[in-house]
Amino acid sequence: MHSRLVAVAATAAIALMAPTGALAQDATPMASPVGESLFAELGLPELTITVTDEGIEIDRSDIEAGRYLVTLNNESAEPEVFAGFVQIPEDRTLEDLSYADEVAAGTPIPEEGPAEEDFLWLYETYIAGGPSTVTEAARQVVVNLPAGSYGVWDEDPTSPRLAAALTVTGDPGVRVEGPEPEAAVTIIEEGEGGVGFSFRLDGEFVAGPQVVKVLNASDQPHFVEVSQYPEEITVEQVMATFMFDPSSGATPSPDMLDYERAIFAGWAGTQSPGATQWVIVDVAPGQVLVDCFIPDPLAEFTPHAFEGMLQLFEVAES
Repeated sequence: MHSRLVAVAATAAIALMAPTGALAQDATPMASPVGESLFAELGLPELTITVTDEGIEIDRSDIEAGRYLVTLNNESAEPEVFAGFVQIPEDRTLEDLSYADEVAAGTPIPEEGPAEEDFLWLYETYIAGGPSTVTEAARQVVVNLPAGSYGVWDEDPTSPRLAAALTVTGDPGVRVEGPEPEAAVTIIEEGEGGVGFSFRLDGEFVAGPQVVKVLNASDQPHFVEVSQYPEEITVEQVMATFMFDPSSGATPSPDMLDYERAIFAGWAGTQSPGATQWVIVDVAPGQVLVDCFIPDPLAEFTPHAFEGMLQLFEVAES
């Protein structure tokens, strides 16, 4: 499993928060050479993010509010990198989105994760979503960027990579508009903190690459991981496999899943309540596992997956 933590990882759930899925931990990402073409005809303004070992770079530091097509390039030593847009409130700075300054000063990255007061503000600010390199298709995403000061980060508040600054000009009260990608499926994130969360689909997954609209209709941030297993499975199997501790000495159940056989099929970066983004998911016929492991501060930081956001959906033949 990728060792990085999602931005809103809580100390009580720190070991459960890697943003690479309950299944596809060591899988080879599914390639999708047609990914870019699904957004190509929209005519949206574009942004390019580049991740290096030292930090995150963006090709434009000052833009007008609007809907943008974002492409992620990876020039780091890590095969899987992430990038997202976080609006920075007046009482926070760009430095709150990484541990770069501390690392530069020789301070070790805390193994136990960030203190609660250091990340709870992320539940209150606007987070637009963003791309990843978990699959080739996931490198592009369409996001809404209303006016404000942003940091482009890699979804990890203890990351040694410095976040990039982005200023979005315009009237903060004006709704972002622009050409909307035609989505085959809409994933609606629903629920309430302290009660539970779930994904609801409008439409159905069909084999092949497709545009997926992701709408956060709940009261907490979520990301979306999509993975596949080569045979039919159950949520109970996934949960049991994820929770199994090899160091316990217990005998694994014969129903446990093999992480090596799972593959990524898609990713939608962390987005705040009310936010919408469009991503490309490339799936084969069968099932898809959709999950989110961001912790719920109103439920003792229980990961959202344990509150209902670990679900299987069917994929129809194309």
